[in-house]
Amino acid sequence: MSGPTIFMSCAEASGDHHASELIRSLRKRYPDARFVGAAGPKMQAEGCECIVDLTQQAAMLGSIFTKIFYFRRQVKKLQAAIREIQPDVLVPVDSPALNWHLCRVAKKVNVPVMYYVAPQVWAWAPWRIKKVRKFTDHIACLLPFEEEYFRSRGVNATYVGHPLFDQLPPQRDESECPSLPEAWMSGEWNIAMLPGSRAGEIGKLTGPFVQTARAIRGRWPKAKITFTAVDETAKERILAAAGEAAGELTIVVAQTPETLANAHFALAASGTVTLEVAHFGVPMVIAYNVGAIQKFLYRLIVRHLFRIKLLTLVNIVAGRGVVPELMPWIPSQEVLDETVLRELEDYGTLSHTRKTLLNITKPLAVEPPRKASDNIADLVANLIDTDQ
Repeated sequence: MSGPTIFMSCAEASGDHHASELIRSLRKRYPDARFVGAAGPKMQAEGCECIVDLTQQAAMLGSIFTKIFYFRRQVKKLQAAIREIQPDVLVPVDSPALNWHLCRVAKKVNVPVMYYVAPQVWAWAPWRIKKVRKFTDHIACLLPFEEEYFRSRGVNATYVGHPLFDQLPPQRDESECPSLPEAWMSGEWNIAMLPGSRAGEIGKLTGPFVQTARAIRGRWPKAKITFTAVDETAKERILAAAGEAAGELTIVVAQTPETLANAHFALAASGTVTLEVAHFGVPMVIAYNVGAIQKFLYRLIVRHLFRIKLLTLVNIVAGRGVVPELMPWIPSQEVLDETVLRELEDYGTLSHTRKTLLNITKPLAVEPPRKASDNIADLVANLIDTDQ
């Protein structure tokens, strides 16, 4: 008897990684399974048949209008494939803008849906919970509080742990972290600058981060400041965005964990990386910068859709403002500089923040040798076996 057909879909590099790990875990249960769908390079490397690769769209396309038409064509292609293949299960990974279109078709043809990475309806536009109930059979949650949120609203949901922590070394004890008292007294700080991974983030954050690095060195000349880049392309983007200041920068490529392991403090773009910073017990300031159009839309519409006051993951998980966040944009360079310098000057806050960050991220990691992908694979397998 042949194995099940599992249709998977992602639209971003992070989803591609999560899905590829899930394929590995599912292979243990279903060696003969067929994997097919919207697959990035990592999914394809694990044997997933690629109908379309949406993870490369940013590099391929120019104007926003071209992207819209391209996206619509790819969605229709994927919807047609679901109807034709009639998979045993659909596993959409994150990216609701893509995946709700696929979930709708799957339910019409009686294909069960196991959604991986719960849509953040708890953060904004909560009326979308109706769509979640209608178009999913089960949801895998990456954050502990999400399970109760969805279950109390009639959605089958299970907390599986956060896959980010499957990639990181075990959390160390506070005593193993770089000495804050020594750095605070000597001014010999190791500071990590993480301006994001996407081109837009890097373009908007590198300049302000460079200026803050100068402010830090003006106050503590012995401070060592390291920018991190996920790959060589990101490094080139950081250098380009830094302009004439490029020669001042120390940039490491694909060494974020190593950099954070030696860091006393970080200035980071908002996103999942803030959980990685927290895992290493590194106090931080979190910043983001949207463009002029996004600012206008946020003031006019988007801010009214949010149901939470805190916008970054570390603070959301903690349920309070553990670290300063300048979002959805940096008010001014002066505010950014003052916020970072104030945090560095306050030893009591630094020490307390380190303890808090280590405590709030510890529950997000799955106990080895299991991984988050093993937990979600169990849920997928249960859905397949129940449906057969």
